[in-house]
Amino acid sequence: MKKSKKLIFTGLMILIVLICVEGMARLTYFVMYRRAYDVSNLYDYLKHSNYKNSDEFALWWDQEIIHPYLGFLIDFKDEKKNKETYGFTTTVNPVIKREPGKLNVVVLGGSVAASMGQILREAFHRVCRVPPNVVTLGVAGYKQPQQLLALTYFLSLGAEYDLIINLDGYNEIVLPVTDNYDVGVNPFFPRNWNLRINRQPSKKILAVIGKMRYLRDLKEENLEALPSSFFRGSAVFGLVKVQQFKLLNRNIDRATDKLIKLQQEEVKRFEETGPFFPYKDIRQLYDDAAAVWIRSSVLLDKLARENSMEYYHFLQPNQYLKGSKVLTAEERRLAYLERVETSKSALIGYPILIKQGRKLLEKNIKFFDATMVFAKEKETVYIDICCHYNERGKEVLAAYMMDKILQNPRIKPFLKEPQPGSGPSKH
Repeated sequence: MKKSKKLIFTGLMILIVLICVEGMARLTYFVMYRRAYDVSNLYDYLKHSNYKNSDEFALWWDQEIIHPYLGFLIDFKDEKKNKETYGFTTTVNPVIKREPGKLNVVVLGGSVAASMGQILREAFHRVCRVPPNVVTLGVAGYKQPQQLLALTYFLSLGAEYDLIINLDGYNEIVLPVTDNYDVGVNPFFPRNWNLRINRQPSKKILAVIGKMRYLRDLKEENLEALPSSFFRGSAVFGLVKVQQFKLLNRNIDRATDKLIKLQQEEVKRFEETGPFFPYKDIRQLYDDAAAVWIRSSVLLDKLARENSMEYYHFLQPNQYLKGSKVLTAEERRLAYLERVETSKSALIGYPILIKQGRKLLEKNIKFFDATMVFAKEKETVYIDICCHYNERGKEVLAAYMMDKILQNPRIKPFLKEPQPGSGPSKH
């Protein structure tokens, strides 16, 4: 009897200790993240952490392929999808023809434009008499003149569009510096061109790429297993997982830094670097990047006018433009990190884009500086340290864009009567 009481007492003490430990873990989690522990919130936090960019850098090697005119496209590992999309994120075949009463829209840009494709499609569906064709030619990492070349390419194949929407800016001012110039590659070549074209990378570079891919796959496997884990209800488990992911993130960052350093040290061929000219003042590179952005937009507008299309150019919002948004605590934790090179380039470059964008207005181009779209927004919209938005952010930006587009008299014949507002619901 005494032995059974001792076992019961010991069991109760262990249970009390476990409850106390779990209680402390939940309190710690709340203090750290300003919310009660929940595995779904933890999953979202880890998935959209500050290290999302590093993850994508480790992943693109498996997804993107060389294109003879456009730099690179996506290989979906699906023959039917590859043929239908031409390697773009679109759900509509890019080579479409005009139809009476039906609007053909093409969206150009990088990953932000690609992510906006669906919500813009829904917005046009709500206001158009006939469901429109919305072709999304946004690809992660695209920067001018890739948008210009993509439109030219599909027009040459016989595509017919009514409306061109170009949503860009971040890639144009950041990637020429961080992804190309810093490793000795022409800033106006497609991003990471040397890694794409290098037919025989050194053993050191291959080893680092292999390590990055392994770490990224390991992180993804752990992340996807998180919601179904037997221990998912425990905050202790959650805090341990946070530390595990932080370690994986640090290792991914170290591998990324090592890869960049190896690229800088390696002797490259002309086909990898293109014509490369060092700048005495790095600020001049930002000015040149903005100039390429401006000229590409002017050429897109000319192409539109010559082919009876309407062209709209929007400068995308970004959290590193001072005064453009009061960041929430969540955004400061997940979506703002000034010390990385991409953020530094955005801080320097965005004021230059805004100033240079005024030249487009002087040429009567329908250019809209959307950088202040979130200025009065009190909710979280940014989800990573780069430039991407959650559904709330996409909806607010889409509403702004639709408001500008639907004012055009040439669009009105395609619209329902009476015209219902300006697209997506406003908040």
